[in-house]
Amino acid sequence: MIQSTRLLFPFFAVLFSIVAAVGQEVAVEAPDAAALLQEMAKTYAAADSYSDVSSAVYRNRDGSERLSVRFRLWFVRPSDFRVDAESKSPDIGTARREVLWTDGSTIRRWASDKPVSTLAKMQLAGSGMFGTYAYHVPTLLQESYGARRRLQELTGAKLVGVETLEGVECYEVSGDWSGDSYRVWIGKEDHLVHKIVATYSDHELEEIHREIVIDQAIDPEIFRFAPEEEAVPKKPKKESKK
Repeated sequence: MIQSTRLLFPFFAVLFSIVAAVGQEVAVEAPDAAALLQEMAKTYAAADSYSDVSSAVYRNRDGSERLSVRFRLWFVRPSDFRVDAESKSPDIGTARREVLWTDGSTIRRWASDKPVSTLAKMQLAGSGMFGTYAYHVPTLLQESYGARRRLQELTGAKLVGVETLEGVECYEVSGDWSGDSYRVWIGKEDHLVHKIVATYSDHELEEIHREIVIDQAIDPEIFRFAPEEEAVPKKPKKESKK
């Protein structure tokens, strides 16, 4: 019995060394959270075009819904851009639509309760439109759209783990943005943002980006939005008398 036990010692020693080596290898291969954020930023900065179909939900501290938003983003470098959002509150039955767009020359904005107006500069921060959901990705695509801080500049960034979101394997990164807690899900293969959860003082934002397409042609008409054509039904053509 003593001899059998002695024979097992080398076996367990080898086994423990293998487990330790595997653990060390995993630790070495685990990507750095800050590096993931920088790779994410480089991917957006290098994209010639971008579009997606996305959603955002704002929830109160008790988990109840405050506001839900469906929005779309289109961008073609260097300066064609459009964000088109429709938001709805549980307390108000009517949805509100906001659109900000430019074809590279004129910058315009419109809302379902406000007339079209022209802007001197494309600026999302402090525009009085949308919410932070319309800030995160657009300012990665074009730095000038934002203020001093952007998503890749989260402080205290940590890699939380890996999670598959709607078929896309993502790294989950946590960090801090001016005192607010952020979690960002970045695609392992495409390095794009697929989900953001931000916790603010009195509410939480869950933002999900779907149907992401980069470096594909986008119809120029997208950036020549005319709200008056959508708001006013076209008059039927009169039949000519024979």
